[in-house]
Amino acid sequence: MSAGEFFDLIRPAVLIVSALLSTWVLVHARRHGLPLVWSFIWALAAVALPLVAVPIYLAIRLIRKQPKTDPVKRTLWATFLLPSIYLMFLLALITIWEYRAANVVDLHLARATQAKLAGDRPRVISEYRAALAIKDDPHTRKLLGVELSDEGDWTAAFSELRLAERGGEPDGSLPFRIARLLDALNQPNQALMEYKRFIYSEACLKHMMDAECDVARQRVEGAGYPGE
Repeated sequence: MSAGEFFDLIRPAVLIVSALLSTWVLVHARRHGLPLVWSFIWALAAVALPLVAVPIYLAIRLIRKQPKTDPVKRTLWATFLLPSIYLMFLLALITIWEYRAANVVDLHLARATQAKLAGDRPRVISEYRAALAIKDDPHTRKLLGVELSDEGDWTAAFSELRLAERGGEPDGSLPFRIARLLDALNQPNQALMEYKRFIYSEACLKHMMDAECDVARQRVEGAGYPGE
């Protein structure tokens, strides 16, 4: 599992923890006499940057002298209702955000598929880029790289395929595609390294008669690097 995929997996939990921390900051600030506006500012900062805002808030509260508050002022509204409403509001926003993000990405990918069937490659590229702007996904990067390669934008295609590979895209043909792009970019030495890597990959070892593997072997052997 790549780092990006791992973060996508734990992101909802991270957002929920941030919401809980933010609610705690709100309650703590109100109990220690901080004005309502400043309490909300610190609480919202804890949602946006929990690893920064929460330690700073705690440090400030420790440094500054804690004012004594009147227990009578701790009403049911301030103690339970306001924090509960605030937390439910944050959780609702998180749910809506995650739902919309997932559906918007799927919508862009669906539009890319339709554009591909219609032969509209610029639209395909545009939709893949829009999907990646919302969610970084190695498979989508590979698809974008393939389209850019077919479009003749070899530099951008090489960059996308490298990112897809580093992100954990399991497609075994990536080294071959990257090697072809390096050849197109007039970088034969780097291309040979990718061809050799492809020859000894599972994609070739398990499919010995594959046409791409034959091309890679011929390219390596023709350069004086036997792929044996």
